[in-house]
Amino acid sequence: MITAQETALLISIAQAGADGGNWPPMLRALAERLQADQAQFLTPSQAWDQNGPISHGMLDHLSGLRLGRVYTGEELTDRAPTLDDDTSDRRAIGLRNPQGAAWLLVKRRRSEFRAIDSATLDALAPHLEHAIKTAAQIASLSQRVGQAEGVARRLGVGRVTFDARGQPQPCDPVAADLLAQLATAPTMPRDLSRVALLRLGPGLDLLCQRGPDGTVSGILRSGGQPLPAPEYLAEALSLTLSEARLVRALAQGESLKDAAQSLGLTLETARYYSKQIFAKTGLGGQTDLMRRIWTSALVLG
Repeated sequence: MITAQETALLISIAQAGADGGNWPPMLRALAERLQADQAQFLTPSQAWDQNGPISHGMLDHLSGLRLGRVYTGEELTDRAPTLDDDTSDRRAIGLRNPQGAAWLLVKRRRSEFRAIDSATLDALAPHLEHAIKTAAQIASLSQRVGQAEGVARRLGVGRVTFDARGQPQPCDPVAADLLAQLATAPTMPRDLSRVALLRLGPGLDLLCQRGPDGTVSGILRSGGQPLPAPEYLAEALSLTLSEARLVRALAQGESLKDAAQSLGLTLETARYYSKQIFAKTGLGGQTDLMRRIWTSALVLG
Protein backbone atom coordinates (compact mmCIF):
# COMPACT_ATOMS: atom_id res chain seq x y z
CA MET A 1 0.00 0.00 0.00
CA ILE A 2 1.26 3.48 -0.86
CA THR A 3 1.51 5.73 2.16
CA ALA A 4 0.25 9.31 2.26
CA GLN A 5 3.86 10.56 2.29
CA GLU A 6 4.73 8.47 -0.78
CA THR A 7 1.60 9.74 -2.54
CA ALA A 8 2.58 13.34 -1.78
CA LEU A 9 6.07 12.66 -3.15
CA LEU A 10 4.71 11.17 -6.40
CA ILE A 11 2.37 14.12 -6.79
CA SER A 12 5.27 16.56 -6.28
CA ILE A 13 7.26 14.75 -8.98
CA ALA A 14 4.38 14.92 -11.45
CA GLN A 15 3.76 18.57 -10.57
CA ALA A 16 7.42 19.46 -11.14
CA GLY A 17 7.16 18.10 -14.67
CA ALA A 18 3.81 19.78 -15.31
CA ASP A 19 5.30 23.09 -14.16
CA GLY A 20 8.00 22.82 -16.80
CA GLY A 21 10.79 21.81 -14.42
CA ASN A 22 10.04 23.39 -11.04
CA TRP A 23 12.21 20.92 -9.11
CA PRO A 24 12.81 22.52 -5.65
CA PRO A 25 9.35 21.57 -4.18
CA MET A 26 9.93 17.98 -5.31
CA LEU A 27 13.40 18.01 -3.77
CA ARG A 28 11.97 19.25 -0.47
CA ALA A 29 9.43 16.43 -0.46
CA LEU A 30 12.13 13.89 -1.29
CA ALA A 31 14.46 15.19 1.42
CA GLU A 32 11.64 14.90 3.95
CA ARG A 33 10.79 11.36 2.80
CA LEU A 34 14.42 10.18 3.07
CA GLN A 35 15.28 12.35 6.09
CA ALA A 36 18.08 13.85 3.99
CA ASP A 37 19.79 17.11 4.79
CA GLN A 38 20.26 17.96 1.14
CA ALA A 39 18.72 16.91 -2.17
CA GLN A 40 20.04 18.08 -5.52
CA PHE A 41 18.91 17.63 -9.11
CA LEU A 42 21.53 18.15 -11.82
CA THR A 43 21.15 18.42 -15.60
CA PRO A 44 23.81 19.32 -18.19
CA SER A 45 22.64 22.93 -18.23
CA GLN A 46 21.12 23.64 -14.78
CA ALA A 47 21.14 22.47 -11.18
CA TRP A 48 18.79 22.85 -8.19
CA ASP A 49 18.55 22.04 -4.51
CA GLN A 50 15.58 22.36 -2.14
CA ASN A 51 15.85 26.16 -2.11
CA GLY A 52 16.15 26.88 -5.82
CA PRO A 53 18.76 27.02 -8.61
CA ILE A 54 22.38 26.47 -7.62
CA SER A 55 25.50 27.52 -9.47
CA HIS A 56 27.40 24.31 -10.19
CA GLY A 57 26.33 21.90 -12.90
CA MET A 58 27.20 18.26 -13.57
CA LEU A 59 29.89 16.78 -11.31
CA ASP A 60 32.89 15.13 -12.99
CA HIS A 61 32.77 12.00 -10.82
CA LEU A 62 29.28 11.20 -12.14
CA SER A 63 30.46 11.03 -15.74
CA GLY A 64 30.36 7.52 -17.16
CA LEU A 65 28.24 6.02 -14.39
CA ARG A 66 25.37 3.78 -15.43
CA LEU A 67 21.93 5.37 -15.46
CA GLY A 68 19.08 3.88 -13.46
CA ARG A 69 21.37 2.47 -10.75
CA VAL A 70 21.60 3.79 -7.20
CA TYR A 71 25.20 4.50 -6.15
CA THR A 72 26.22 4.49 -2.50
CA GLY A 73 28.47 6.92 -0.72
CA GLU A 74 31.36 4.43 -0.80
CA GLU A 75 31.08 4.03 -4.56
CA LEU A 76 30.97 7.78 -5.09
CA THR A 77 33.98 8.31 -2.82
CA ASP A 78 35.98 5.80 -4.88
CA ARG A 79 35.45 8.03 -7.93
CA ALA A 80 35.95 11.31 -6.08
CA PRO A 81 38.46 10.93 -3.21
CA THR A 82 37.81 14.50 -2.06
CA LEU A 83 34.41 13.36 -0.85
CA ASP A 84 36.24 11.27 1.75
CA ASP A 85 36.83 14.45 3.75
CA ASP A 86 33.06 14.81 4.18
CA THR A 87 31.47 12.60 6.86
CA SER A 88 28.07 12.76 5.16
CA ASP A 89 26.50 9.70 3.59
CA ARG A 90 25.30 10.03 0.00
CA ARG A 91 23.16 8.35 -2.62
CA ALA A 92 23.00 9.15 -6.35
CA ILE A 93 20.94 7.87 -9.26
CA GLY A 94 21.27 8.79 -12.93
CA LEU A 95 18.16 9.51 -14.98
CA ARG A 96 17.47 9.64 -18.69
CA ASN A 97 17.07 13.18 -19.93
CA PRO A 98 16.32 14.32 -23.53
CA GLN A 99 19.24 16.77 -23.23
CA GLY A 100 21.68 14.33 -21.61
CA ALA A 101 21.90 12.46 -18.31
CA ALA A 102 20.36 14.00 -15.19
CA TRP A 103 21.37 13.08 -11.65
CA LEU A 104 19.49 13.04 -8.37
CA LEU A 105 21.73 13.34 -5.30
CA VAL A 106 20.81 13.12 -1.62
CA LYS A 107 23.04 13.68 1.40
CA ARG A 108 22.58 12.88 5.08
CA ARG A 109 24.99 14.24 7.69
CA ARG A 110 23.98 12.62 10.98
CA SER A 111 23.53 8.98 9.97
CA GLU A 112 23.77 6.59 7.05
CA PHE A 113 21.08 5.86 4.51
CA ARG A 114 19.35 2.50 4.72
CA ALA A 115 18.77 -0.08 2.02
CA ILE A 116 15.11 0.97 1.88
CA ASP A 117 16.20 4.52 1.02
CA SER A 118 18.10 3.22 -2.01
CA ALA A 119 15.06 1.15 -2.95
CA THR A 120 12.91 4.28 -2.75
CA LEU A 121 15.21 6.15 -5.14
CA ASP A 122 15.17 3.18 -7.50
CA ALA A 123 11.36 3.03 -7.43
CA LEU A 124 11.06 6.78 -8.07
CA ALA A 125 13.38 6.75 -11.11
CA PRO A 126 10.69 5.95 -13.74
CA HIS A 127 8.42 8.66 -12.34
CA LEU A 128 11.26 11.18 -12.37
CA GLU A 129 12.22 10.30 -15.94
CA HIS A 130 8.61 10.78 -17.02
CA ALA A 131 8.53 14.16 -15.24
CA ILE A 132 11.80 15.18 -16.96
CA LYS A 133 10.33 14.28 -20.35
CA THR A 134 7.12 16.19 -19.56
CA ALA A 135 9.10 19.25 -18.45
CA ALA A 136 11.15 19.20 -21.67
CA GLN A 137 7.98 18.96 -23.77
CA ILE A 138 6.35 21.83 -21.88
CA ALA A 139 9.48 23.97 -22.19
CA SER A 140 9.55 23.31 -25.95
CA LEU A 141 5.85 24.12 -26.24
CA SER A 142 6.29 27.33 -24.23
CA GLN A 143 9.11 28.37 -26.53
CA ARG A 144 6.96 27.76 -29.62
CA VAL A 145 4.05 29.66 -28.07
CA GLY A 146 6.36 32.56 -27.30
CA GLN A 147 7.65 32.58 -30.87
CA ALA A 148 4.09 32.49 -32.26
CA GLU A 149 3.08 35.35 -29.97
CA GLY A 150 6.10 37.33 -31.15
CA VAL A 151 5.04 36.88 -34.78
CA ALA A 152 1.45 37.85 -33.95
CA ARG A 153 2.66 40.95 -32.12
CA ARG A 154 4.82 41.99 -35.07
CA LEU A 155 1.82 41.54 -37.37
CA GLY A 156 -0.51 43.30 -34.92
CA VAL A 157 -2.96 40.38 -35.00
CA GLY A 158 -5.04 39.09 -32.09
CA ARG A 159 -8.05 36.80 -31.67
CA VAL A 160 -11.23 37.54 -29.70
CA THR A 161 -14.47 35.84 -28.77
CA PHE A 162 -17.71 37.61 -27.85
CA ASP A 163 -19.58 37.47 -24.55
CA ALA A 164 -23.36 37.47 -24.06
CA ARG A 165 -23.45 41.27 -24.48
CA GLY A 166 -21.66 41.02 -27.83
CA GLN A 167 -18.44 42.58 -26.53
CA PRO A 168 -15.05 41.12 -27.56
CA GLN A 169 -13.02 39.18 -25.03
CA PRO A 170 -9.28 38.72 -25.79
CA CYS A 171 -7.98 35.22 -26.47
CA ASP A 172 -4.30 36.21 -26.37
CA PRO A 173 -2.01 38.97 -25.03
CA VAL A 174 -1.87 40.80 -28.38
CA ALA A 175 -5.66 41.11 -28.51
CA ALA A 176 -5.72 42.28 -24.89
CA ASP A 177 -3.19 45.03 -25.66
CA LEU A 178 -5.09 46.16 -28.78
CA LEU A 179 -8.43 46.31 -26.95
CA ALA A 180 -6.82 48.25 -24.10
CA GLN A 181 -6.01 51.04 -26.56
CA LEU A 182 -9.71 51.73 -27.20
CA ALA A 183 -11.61 54.34 -25.23
CA THR A 184 -14.85 52.32 -25.51
CA ALA A 185 -15.31 48.62 -26.11
CA PRO A 186 -16.74 47.71 -29.56
CA THR A 187 -19.87 45.60 -29.92
CA MET A 188 -20.56 42.77 -32.34
CA PRO A 189 -23.09 43.79 -35.06
CA ARG A 190 -26.59 42.61 -34.14
CA ASP A 191 -27.43 41.71 -37.73
CA LEU A 192 -24.26 39.75 -38.41
CA SER A 193 -25.00 37.01 -40.91
CA ARG A 194 -21.58 35.61 -41.77
CA VAL A 195 -18.84 38.26 -41.78
CA ALA A 196 -18.41 41.97 -41.02
CA LEU A 197 -15.42 44.31 -40.94
CA LEU A 198 -15.48 47.05 -38.29
CA ARG A 199 -13.13 50.03 -38.18
CA LEU A 200 -12.43 50.58 -34.47
CA GLY A 201 -9.98 53.42 -34.80
CA PRO A 202 -7.08 54.72 -36.87
CA GLY A 203 -5.29 51.65 -38.18
CA LEU A 204 -7.31 49.14 -36.09
CA ASP A 205 -9.89 46.79 -37.63
CA LEU A 206 -12.06 44.00 -36.22
CA LEU A 207 -13.17 41.18 -38.52
CA CYS A 208 -16.23 39.38 -37.11
CA GLN A 209 -16.99 35.90 -38.43
CA ARG A 210 -19.92 33.59 -37.68
CA GLY A 211 -19.04 29.90 -37.89
CA PRO A 212 -21.24 27.05 -39.14
CA ASP A 213 -22.25 26.28 -35.54
CA GLY A 214 -23.43 29.87 -34.98
CA THR A 215 -20.58 30.96 -32.74
CA VAL A 216 -18.88 34.24 -33.56
CA SER A 217 -15.15 34.90 -33.37
CA GLY A 218 -13.14 37.95 -34.27
CA ILE A 219 -9.70 38.91 -35.53
CA LEU A 220 -8.15 42.23 -34.52
CA ARG A 221 -5.63 43.75 -36.91
CA SER A 222 -3.51 46.81 -36.24
CA GLY A 223 -1.99 48.53 -39.24
CA GLY A 224 0.30 50.71 -37.15
CA GLN A 225 3.09 48.20 -36.59
CA PRO A 226 6.54 49.75 -37.08
CA LEU A 227 9.05 48.27 -39.47
CA PRO A 228 12.29 46.76 -38.13
CA ALA A 229 15.22 49.00 -37.32
CA PRO A 230 17.27 50.41 -40.22
CA GLU A 231 20.24 48.25 -39.20
CA TYR A 232 18.09 45.15 -39.76
CA LEU A 233 16.79 46.38 -43.12
CA ALA A 234 20.30 47.31 -44.25
CA GLU A 235 21.60 43.80 -43.64
CA ALA A 236 18.55 42.06 -45.10
CA LEU A 237 18.47 44.14 -48.30
CA SER A 238 22.24 44.67 -48.72
CA LEU A 239 21.93 48.44 -48.39
CA THR A 240 23.98 51.05 -46.60
CA LEU A 241 22.59 52.27 -43.29
CA SER A 242 21.68 55.65 -44.80
CA GLU A 243 19.81 53.93 -47.63
CA ALA A 244 18.02 51.65 -45.16
CA ARG A 245 16.83 54.65 -43.12
CA LEU A 246 15.30 56.08 -46.29
CA VAL A 247 13.74 52.73 -47.19
CA ARG A 248 12.08 52.57 -43.77
CA ALA A 249 10.66 56.08 -44.11
CA LEU A 250 9.39 55.53 -47.68
CA ALA A 251 7.89 52.12 -46.81
CA GLN A 252 5.96 53.73 -43.96
CA GLY A 253 4.32 56.13 -46.42
CA GLU A 254 6.42 59.28 -46.22
CA SER A 255 7.00 61.17 -49.46
CA LEU A 256 10.60 61.54 -50.62
CA LYS A 257 10.52 65.21 -49.59
CA ASP A 258 9.12 64.47 -46.12
CA ALA A 259 11.54 61.56 -45.65
CA ALA A 260 14.49 63.78 -46.56
CA GLN A 261 13.37 66.39 -44.05
CA SER A 262 12.79 63.89 -41.23
CA LEU A 263 16.18 62.27 -41.85
CA GLY A 264 18.05 65.56 -42.14
CA LEU A 265 18.93 65.06 -45.82
CA THR A 266 18.82 67.41 -48.74
CA LEU A 267 16.29 66.49 -51.39
CA GLU A 268 19.12 65.85 -53.87
CA THR A 269 20.81 63.43 -51.46
CA ALA A 270 17.51 61.64 -50.87
CA ARG A 271 17.00 61.31 -54.64
CA TYR A 272 20.50 59.86 -54.99
CA TYR A 273 19.86 57.34 -52.20
CA SER A 274 16.52 56.35 -53.75
CA LYS A 275 18.16 55.66 -57.11
CA GLN A 276 20.74 53.48 -55.34
CA ILE A 277 17.97 51.66 -53.46
CA PHE A 278 15.95 50.89 -56.60
CA ALA A 279 19.08 49.81 -58.50
CA LYS A 280 20.16 47.43 -55.72
CA THR A 281 16.72 45.96 -55.05
CA GLY A 282 15.41 45.91 -58.61
CA LEU A 283 12.23 47.73 -57.53
CA GLY A 284 10.43 50.27 -59.73
CA GLY A 285 9.43 53.01 -57.30
CA GLN A 286 7.96 53.78 -53.90
CA THR A 287 4.73 51.86 -54.48
CA ASP A 288 6.70 48.80 -55.53
CA LEU A 289 8.99 49.30 -52.51
CA MET A 290 6.06 49.48 -50.07
CA ARG A 291 4.49 46.36 -51.58
CA ARG A 292 7.78 44.48 -51.38
CA ILE A 293 8.42 45.41 -47.76
CA TRP A 294 4.92 44.95 -46.33
CA THR A 295 4.17 41.66 -48.10
CA SER A 296 7.50 40.08 -47.20
CA ALA A 297 8.71 38.39 -44.03
CA LEU A 298 10.75 41.51 -43.27
CA VAL A 299 7.86 42.91 -41.23
CA LEU A 300 8.38 40.04 -38.78
CA GLY A 301 12.00 40.96 -38.10
